[in-house]
Amino acid sequence: MARVNQLLDHEDYICYMEKINGLEKERRFCKHSFEHGLSVARVAYAYMLETREVILPKEVVYAAGFLHDIGRWVEYQTGEDHAEASARLALPLLEACRFSSEDIQVIVQGIREHRRHPGDNLTPLGEALALADDWARDCRHCSAQTLCYKFDDAMKQIMY
Repeated sequence: MARVNQLLDHEDYICYMEKINGLEKERRFCKHSFEHGLSVARVAYAYMLETREVILPKEVVYAAGFLHDIGRWVEYQTGEDHAEASARLALPLLEACRFSSEDIQVIVQGIREHRRHPGDNLTPLGEALALADDWARDCRHCSAQTLCYKFDDAMKQIMY
């Protein structure tokens, strides 16, 4: 996991996360923090271990989990879809941390797909991220349930 640790220490990753934290300071709904990235990475990896014949390396899944929302600040400022912005911002970070071109392609595609519906013929990583992005949230105990556009009774399920 050395490359993931290098990624988390990268000045651009830190900068993006600080921008997101600042823009979400007053946000009542789920935040897109380091903790969210870690939770998504863990849940996505567990999902892949439990349901997939082809398992991606843990470092690939964790890198995607930490990077899938780094473009949130771009969406807040410009309206650009954060999945696309995150994929674009992730590319130079992954290169700087010496991920292979094959791993980069898998990670960037998974990040692009993380907002789509899991039944939409996604890549294995895209499906895992899309599911984990919801499952990693504590919707069952959230005080903003009634205000959240994403919330429905299915969100109370740990997994479905």
